[in-house]
Amino acid sequence: MPLLETRFDVIIVGGRPAGATLAARLAQGGLRVLLLDRATFPSLPAVSSPIIYACTMALLDEIGADEAAYAHNTPKIRKLISETRDYYRAIAVIPEDRGRDYAYAIDRARFDNALWEQAAHTDGVTALPGFAVSDLLWDGERVIGVTGRRHGSHALENFHAETVVGADGRWSLVARKVNAPLYNVDDAPTTSLYYAYWRDVQPYDLDEPLMIAHGTLDGLGYLTMDSADGTTAVVCEAHTETIARFSQGAGEPEALYTALLQNAPRIWARLQGAERVTTVRGLKHTPNYYRQPFGAGWALVGDAVHHKDPLGGQGIYDAIFSAKAFAEQYLAYKRGTFGYITALSRYKEALEAETLPIYFNTLAARANLNPPNAFQRLLGRYLMESPEVSEVLARVPARMGSADTLMTTRRILLTVAKGVAWDARRTLTSEMSPSAVPPLPSERAQGVRETSSYQQRLGCLGWLFALPAIMMFNGLGALRRKG
Repeated sequence: MPLLETRFDVIIVGGRPAGATLAARLAQGGLRVLLLDRATFPSLPAVSSPIIYACTMALLDEIGADEAAYAHNTPKIRKLISETRDYYRAIAVIPEDRGRDYAYAIDRARFDNALWEQAAHTDGVTALPGFAVSDLLWDGERVIGVTGRRHGSHALENFHAETVVGADGRWSLVARKVNAPLYNVDDAPTTSLYYAYWRDVQPYDLDEPLMIAHGTLDGLGYLTMDSADGTTAVVCEAHTETIARFSQGAGEPEALYTALLQNAPRIWARLQGAERVTTVRGLKHTPNYYRQPFGAGWALVGDAVHHKDPLGGQGIYDAIFSAKAFAEQYLAYKRGTFGYITALSRYKEALEAETLPIYFNTLAARANLNPPNAFQRLLGRYLMESPEVSEVLARVPARMGSADTLMTTRRILLTVAKGVAWDARRTLTSEMSPSAVPPLPSERAQGVRETSSYQQRLGCLGWLFALPAIMMFNGLGALRRKG
């Protein structure tokens, strides 16, 4: 049935987190909004980093989104684990932020559906799923609407609006049609990732919902996240060239994914007896970019305007924040506070102020996927053993602190000094390292010892690597003071 109304204040192409939350905000500000998506909900997006923290949930609170709906039957994650093989690990507790001390590894189909329904039931929003936009409508150099078809129909329908917003992801049709320029592009070295959801994954030694980042020291990183309905998301990520080593002879994505998992013994051990309940999904050659966010009659939000490697787990927050930033400035324009160019220039400034620092930090972290040398491994263990560092590590992804406060020269020196002292003491007393990785339950059942041979060696060898490093840092400090 054709819509009775074909003219709106704003048309939003794409109804996932950025588009749905933007529709709700604009309508709550008094505008008439048409929300379009080619999918029918619930449905999974092509690729997803499903972790959300209190900062994201606070943005959803502002539009009245129901946490009980978008996180239904999803466990609250209160601890983050960072481990390196069976060598060492750190346990970080998620700090409280605005009344929440937890994160969710949400089911994206459920999450996206909840936000779509939230928007669809907001006065002023007309939500039309199953509608594929095929082109934009123009008046000279200005965008004035969209044209497209409903699923199963051959008839074109036209809708008009003062502004068309592309919230249609990395391959945004709106961005392509308006030739939105790219900037801050960084694609070398690129990373690729593969993931799936599993059921009945063997428990970790901490019997509670967890997010575990696991490194194998050969350029591959893994992430396991306890998610909705008793499932666990299991992700593999590495530089594209590294993953290519496993693709030879692996065939289909499922076989490649299996080969990657088998490369991580601790991950593979937890999957014995587990059932993979989704297909393998992935993203090759992860794009990192910004696009010009607005022009005559058009604007971009979400992944259409900015995308970065999902390594830092910031994708959903960035998308929802971009919607808020755009809505605030666009409503200011509609109220007459600013002109169109001024208002949307302020949107661009707000977007970059919030996302650029983490963008560059993420690119730096992605570069560090390369296998570390002996000293870097030792420094990594010392960092893992530092409660202060663990606290900072928990605050950074929750957007409660900057990574720049972590790797200062002073903190490195103090961390190395404490690590050396601990190793010297452990050499004499044979005490257990606080960063030791315990055996998995299946390994304990087979009588595996609590301390790896690697951990036993570190007590007597660690200081041999660390002492020259301390002398080097002290020398650099003296040179700076003389200068």
